[in-house]
Amino acid sequence: MPDSPQSSAPDDRLDQMVLGYWGSARISARTALAVAAGAGCLVFGVGSKEFKLPILPGFDGSVLAQPAPVVVLFLIAVMLAVAALVGTIIARAVHFEAGLFSAAIGMMVISLRCGTIQSVLFEADGSQMVYLRLIFELAILGGFLYGIWYLLCRFDGSGRRAPGDSNILNNLTATVSQTVVTAVFIMVLCQSEAKNQCLASVGLGSLFGSMVAYKYSPTRPSIWYWIGPLLAGAIGYALASLGQDANLEIGLPTGTFAALARPLPLDYASVGVAGAILGYWMMTNKEGEGAE
Repeated sequence: MPDSPQSSAPDDRLDQMVLGYWGSARISARTALAVAAGAGCLVFGVGSKEFKLPILPGFDGSVLAQPAPVVVLFLIAVMLAVAALVGTIIARAVHFEAGLFSAAIGMMVISLRCGTIQSVLFEADGSQMVYLRLIFELAILGGFLYGIWYLLCRFDGSGRRAPGDSNILNNLTATVSQTVVTAVFIMVLCQSEAKNQCLASVGLGSLFGSMVAYKYSPTRPSIWYWIGPLLAGAIGYALASLGQDANLEIGLPTGTFAALARPLPLDYASVGVAGAILGYWMMTNKEGEGAE
């Protein structure tokens, strides 16, 4: 089970030694996760400043709109890998997805240095294709995160172990539930394109989305939940691309589902995935305590 300390591992394993450094079990687990998240932010903070990502801080908001998008994507992939490695070393004994959580939360740093959806739409010169580009960008970032999760599963087989009553229908129900709840929360909370509001809306929506989805459709592994924010973002961009030509010129998505198009792909891929994983952990930890 990926959500409990790896008690079968040798006592001298590095992540067990790091975990034991923090003190009592409950405090050490939370501290280790907090340090792992901080380490991920540090990796992206140093990397984004060193490589000047984005080129125009406070204005650029789309990775694919950068002068050299392939290079930028490569740099992001490298920073994700480094953040995941550091997070795994620090907190793998708490949760096997700790590296993925660290990498996702760290990517938020790049989003904080970027502009908003308004600047992205302005740079598109009124082209409706901008939303398709955002969907593609979100898919690429999601692919990077999936690659990290897959590698973590390869090195820790327990991460892929599902409950005996788990089946594809239950897994899909969990994903759909998570996506819908996340989308509803974002539609209620995200009332402007302001950076902090977008990040908070996506993070909280994804957190509660996983908690609600797990309560009514519990399953494993965590991918069935953290993919939800990515789907919510893709659906939001797709809906915004329908009949929004006039609004592209003023850089403000409008309409019933406009709130889903306000966060950037970086927002969904960072705090969205991290929030969903955190909500999943909270529910599985509660389940474990109840079993005791």
